[in-house]
Amino acid sequence: MNEHLGRGAEQLRKAVRHLADGCGTPQEKLTSMYNDTMFGTIYESDFPEGSLRTAFHAITGQMSDAIEPHCLVHIEAMSDERARKVIEQICCLSDAVAYALGRQSNSA
Repeated sequence: MNEHLGRGAEQLRKAVRHLADGCGTPQEKLTSMYNDTMFGTIYESDFPEGSLRTAFHAITGQMSDAIEPHCLVHIEAMSDERARKVIEQICCLSDAVAYALGRQSNSA
C-alpha cells in the first residue's frame, strides 16, 4: 500500500504546485491543473480505506458524476467559491497524505 500512497502523494504534490503557480480564475486553475498534471490518473486504490480515500472521493465527486464523468465540464460550471473549495480540498489531501507517509516511514 505504501507504494500506491507514495504515487498518489507525488501526483498530489504536482497538482498543488501547479495550482500555486497558476493564474486566472479558480476554474481556470483547476482546468489547467487537471490537464497538465495528470490528476485524473490518481485512483481511489492509491489511498488506504478511511479518511484519505473519503477525502479523495469528496474531491472527485465534485469534479464529476455518473451522468457526466468528464471533469472539465463540471469544473467549467463551478462557481468561484466551489472551485476555491475544491482547490483547498486538494491541498489538504496532499498534506494529509504526506503526513500519513511520514508516519508510515517513522514506524517502519
